[in-house]
Amino acid sequence: MLARITANEPAISGVLVPPADKSISHRALLFALLAEGTSRLEHLSTAHDVGATARMIELFGASVTGGGAETRITSPGLWGLREAADVVDMENSGTGVRLGIGVATLVPGITVFTGDTSLRQRPMARVLGPLRQLEASIWGRGGDAMLPVVVRGGKLKSGTVDLRIASAQVKSALLLAGLGIDGPVHVTEPVLTRPHTEELLELAGVALEESYTADGAHRVTIRGPAQPSPLTYSIPGDPSAAAFFVVAAAVIPEANLRVDGVYLGPTRSGFLDVLGTMGAAIERGDSDLVVEGTRLSGTVVQGLAIPSLIDEIPILCVGAAFAEGTSAFRDAGELRVKESDRIEATARLLEAFGVGVETFDDGLVVHGGLRPGSLRGKRRCISARLDHRIAMAAAILGLIAGGVTDIEGIETVATSYPGFFDDLRRLGSATVEIGEFDERDRP
Repeated sequence: MLARITANEPAISGVLVPPADKSISHRALLFALLAEGTSRLEHLSTAHDVGATARMIELFGASVTGGGAETRITSPGLWGLREAADVVDMENSGTGVRLGIGVATLVPGITVFTGDTSLRQRPMARVLGPLRQLEASIWGRGGDAMLPVVVRGGKLKSGTVDLRIASAQVKSALLLAGLGIDGPVHVTEPVLTRPHTEELLELAGVALEESYTADGAHRVTIRGPAQPSPLTYSIPGDPSAAAFFVVAAAVIPEANLRVDGVYLGPTRSGFLDVLGTMGAAIERGDSDLVVEGTRLSGTVVQGLAIPSLIDEIPILCVGAAFAEGTSAFRDAGELRVKESDRIEATARLLEAFGVGVETFDDGLVVHGGLRPGSLRGKRRCISARLDHRIAMAAAILGLIAGGVTDIEGIETVATSYPGFFDDLRRLGSATVEIGEFDERDRP
């Protein structure tokens, strides 16, 4: 499937209500599985990734009904989980599978996880190794590095796990596994990562202990066994989805965009801090933003800032292309093992629009100076590379730069943001066409 973005005078304005947060939706479904009784989740994400997690919890014994305004999950709870009758196919969901592996240690019998071609190439050792430190029985393909992964559920041992690389997914898998362990599980991460699992644990009545070391490392302790209570919870808007339109509004002259109902916790709003250092005109409320277009300046993003904005780096690079001067993004080697190699995919995307880029093992440098609307009359064809964030970044870049941008493989956008192109039509000045185009009418 192909999207054609045709833009002359770039503009963006209006009110964006971003889709429900994908990271929180995954976790809320898993807590509803582990709670005995019925949980009610309002505005659960409709992303395909989250659908894979919903099907997983059904295989483990939960019933999922409703949708839209309210999804109801009825489950026998932690002590009533059942062995899946089939292989658990997580499609393209990296978050779902890594958290699901942690949950599977609580499930009697054998669980086999697989995924699509892309997911089967993504690293799983980062979660299997830490769970093995708690004596989990887990095996994976390629020397326990990739899917398919087999988990034999059973009693794990309490202990301490020090994570060398900050990862909210690994931390969450360990805390979920810890619910069934008789004794404490201590998890230390180099810096606080997304605390959604901790937030939902407390909401579900599970006590946690948190502290920080002298060098800034974050430690969280859970003491099992502990069964969560059913949740009644409304999922907030996804800042990672909103970031695409926020960047567009930040660089388009006379843009005015309001974002309502978005999660703005400190570990998810790092991209806003970066835009602020670049000179963006953004007003923040508790769960809303107002963005106006202005001229940005280059910046450097590295070190401890990276975990809070790793998913937003491709669209931040789009913003950097329109900034004065050079921007650098370093210490982001994890981008090489996402749905695509996002360092190379982002570089090729920018180069297609004439932007100068240098790549490194752990990041890239973007040479700014591109002007909004300066590529009117130009045409280019971009491959989404099976990566939803690259597809959406390409669409936003096409809107801002002008001209005609064809993006191949846009069906991947439904992985995280099924309504993205509808919002782009509504808020932006570009003409958006979706379909299959004659080869003779291609750039």
